[in-house]
Amino acid sequence: MVRLFICAWLLATTKNTLTTTAYTSKSKMSDNNIKPSNRATQVESFKVMDVLRRANQLEAEGRTIYHCEVGQPESGAPKTVAQAAVTALTGDANQSRLGYTDAFGLVELREKIAEHYKEKYSLPADKEVGADRIVVTTGSSGGFLLAFTACFDAGDVIAVASSGYPCYRNIGGALGLELANVPINEEFKLTANELRKEIDERKASGKKRIRGVILSSPSNPTGAMLSVTELKDMCELCEKEGIRFLSDEIYHGISYDKEAATALSFSSTAIVINSFSKYYSMSGWRLGWMVLPPDLVDPINTLQQNMFINAPTISQTAAIQCWEPETIAELETHVAKYRKSREFILKQLDSISEIKSIAPADGGFYVYIDLGEELVCRGKGLGSTEMCRMLLEEKGVAFTPGTDFEDPAGNLGDRRFRISYAGGTTVVADAMDHFKDYWPSWVKRVKDAKN
Repeated sequence: MVRLFICAWLLATTKNTLTTTAYTSKSKMSDNNIKPSNRATQVESFKVMDVLRRANQLEAEGRTIYHCEVGQPESGAPKTVAQAAVTALTGDANQSRLGYTDAFGLVELREKIAEHYKEKYSLPADKEVGADRIVVTTGSSGGFLLAFTACFDAGDVIAVASSGYPCYRNIGGALGLELANVPINEEFKLTANELRKEIDERKASGKKRIRGVILSSPSNPTGAMLSVTELKDMCELCEKEGIRFLSDEIYHGISYDKEAATALSFSSTAIVINSFSKYYSMSGWRLGWMVLPPDLVDPINTLQQNMFINAPTISQTAAIQCWEPETIAELETHVAKYRKSREFILKQLDSISEIKSIAPADGGFYVYIDLGEELVCRGKGLGSTEMCRMLLEEKGVAFTPGTDFEDPAGNLGDRRFRISYAGGTTVVADAMDHFKDYWPSWVKRVKDAKN
């Protein structure tokens, strides 16, 4: 009897061991199949950050690098903003409470933003913005994610300019949106005329209708700005066609001899996206805002609660100082420096006879150049990407190739490149001196490759 019991116990134990081994083996096989999502692996890198990474590596090796790749202001946050942050961190209990805020952000900050629109843009009474329609976001990037998620479903089509900010495409692609890359015109703009042509062509060919359009004015990378009339026409076309317009206005405040208009003046359905990173020189503070149409207030409130809870409280607290007279006076000195750098770059480029196509650079802090077919030989690997790589390695000058900004289905990305002049007048002057010194060797390489 005892022997039978022992045999039964051994059989059961053996069976359990085999079962456990098989389960463990299957688990290991399953673990071996764990991998990143297709969504993540299909998103393109943000090329300017790749350039920055290599530039930083060279700098760490002791090289002098002239940073003209990223759109990051040379200056830090304004003094009043920085001091407000110090007070919030080191003050008494009432001053240093940095816990959660309302999902939409500090009421005082939102009221300041609302007042800013009233004063700067002289909005008509029926277009005035209340604090209840303003959400403070984790940078403009957080705003893009919230807006795309609230406005569109996977498979929806959104229109973007063929030359534009790459993260529009990349975030949209990650969310399963389909992109309509609309060719810009000869002035490097996407206007209602170009959008209308795309709408008509899609209708005629039976393609999906466009659900949304996002563009920036002033534009990154081109610097081109829509006129007041062009912005009005864009808003009216979008409302007529039932297209949600996302107006990226993060470079407002940085323009040269042209005044920027806001979509809020002409549309009751548009979303306006802005940021403290550019004009307000607070790029690392990760703070932005959106002005919402009434129908999106509740959906975006819910999404913000779940995705971000709230934007960084320390940044919000400090940003309340952004519209103080002392702050604005300091920020306007930055714009004066940008203007000086812009003029210097354009003058230097004008002295290079081979370069003939330059975007308007009406606003922001970028100059965008098209080398044309004459100054590249892509069949031999000599396009703007290689030019920028060689320029960085040989001269320590960091520019960004157009592949970051252009429609990937086209061939203009490897013809164009962007110069950022956010990094200061001295950096720009030295960078352009080195670029002009390098330029003849590039022309010779292309000429030799074509012969």
